[in-house]
Amino acid sequence: VPRIGLTPKYEDGNKIEKQLMQILPKHIWGEIGMAFSFLGREICRPTNPKCHICPIAKDCEYYRALL
Repeated sequence: VPRIGLTPKYEDGNKIEKQLMQILPKHIWGEIGMAFSFLGREICRPTNPKCHICPIAKDCEYYRALL
């Protein structure tokens, strides 16, 4: 989530979660956690992210910095 630019680059997952709760609508909280988990596990890997297949690349800070 910090890599794509939705929250500051906290190392503490609890701080990231609180930030997300402030910016995302409550009705998607249950689904968005799984979506971010899948994205991080399958596409936005810590090393060698697969930006070329990422569905949110156009909105991602990391990807825009690569261009």
